[in-house]
Amino acid sequence: MSAFVDFPQPSVPVSGTYDLVVCGGGLSGCAAAWNAAKRGLNVMLLEHYHKLGGVPVSGILGIISGLKLEKEITVDGLFFREILRRLEQLNGSQARDGGWAYRVDPEKLDLVLLQMLQEVRVKILLQTTLIAVGRDRREIAYVVTASKQGLEAWKAAFFIDDTGDADAAYMAGCPTQYGRPSDGKVQSSSLTFKLAGIDLEQAPRSMAEATALWRKERHMTPTNHTVITYLPGTSGEAAVNMTHILNCDPLTHEGQERIRREGMMQAMEIAEFFRKNLPGFRNCYVAQTAMQPGIRETRRIAGAYILTEEDVICGRDFADEIARSGWGIDIHVPDKVHGETPMPHFCLQKSYGIPFRCIVPQGIDNLLIAGRPVSATHEAFSSSRINGTCIAIGEVCGIAAAMARGLWKTQQIDVTQLQAEAEAQHGIVHRHVI
Repeated sequence: MSAFVDFPQPSVPVSGTYDLVVCGGGLSGCAAAWNAAKRGLNVMLLEHYHKLGGVPVSGILGIISGLKLEKEITVDGLFFREILRRLEQLNGSQARDGGWAYRVDPEKLDLVLLQMLQEVRVKILLQTTLIAVGRDRREIAYVVTASKQGLEAWKAAFFIDDTGDADAAYMAGCPTQYGRPSDGKVQSSSLTFKLAGIDLEQAPRSMAEATALWRKERHMTPTNHTVITYLPGTSGEAAVNMTHILNCDPLTHEGQERIRREGMMQAMEIAEFFRKNLPGFRNCYVAQTAMQPGIRETRRIAGAYILTEEDVICGRDFADEIARSGWGIDIHVPDKVHGETPMPHFCLQKSYGIPFRCIVPQGIDNLLIAGRPVSATHEAFSSSRINGTCIAIGEVCGIAAAMARGLWKTQQIDVTQLQAEAEAQHGIVHRHVI
């Protein structure tokens, strides 16, 4: 039997009241907060780490992906355009392979996000962790956070969950799903790291050359190909996204420790291999490992509609779609070497829609889900989780929060009008053929 202790603080002070509280400061949460504040809402955003931007920043991923297919644009919008405009001014972004992705400098992206949110007067709490949700019937009344200022409660009329793990929805009692149906295992996690000391003039432009060398040997790192992103605006730095921690539950103490320990061991192995085998990498070294691990999958909400693998593969359209995605089925198998399991539907012929019903959790009337944990099956989720799609969902969540003003209920949002407002600011809510 588990032992319990009395919590030493019987009550928590209310430190602020807002129209909207956004829980999580990833790109999706920042997009939501910025859009809502631009529409006149009094917004607070809280973030567990000390940087905004999520995995592309704190996770040193250095890339925003899933922006277009060969004949379709899948991600656009005022927020997305603005971060790219500012990054280009700072020499902090670079289009990749025809614009399906952008390489970004993580540090410059963090600065851009801080400036953009400050300009629209979003209250930002960094190093602040969501620890509890106060519920009043079918509404969230407040959230409780822990930080260097202690425990604090924050009231709001409306909430957006961008925690990546559906923490706010889960704490509020909304139904969620977890992992693949057969055994509950989630996709493998990664610890991205930054290499410095690269001679860019000698380094390979194509990853095919590096991958061919990598596959000649057996490795502790369970990945069969190389993933190197040269960071724009730097002199010889690259983000490497190759580590994979298998059979790992990221929502446990043991899982988080394994991601850090095994991820760092794999990073050192990869760097040593590159030094010995890759042109231009002879003097490279691990300059930094990510403070935020790359968690591909944990909780997913169970919404009124659950996006399916068939929806993704067929490029299904929905009457209530609020975003598009063109990323294929991309399952980082929980217990096998990444890349060795065939992925026949990695490349899609057309994009598919993300229904509004997939971002509305059951049981709570004043909460929307931004970013990763939308309502989807394990297979469909491996597509919808891509960060470009998450930005698009966040933009719409911010618009929707402003539309809910007054009654503050998701049921009162006119989805047709929401689509029109999103399109008016260049959001892609219906198939957009180039």
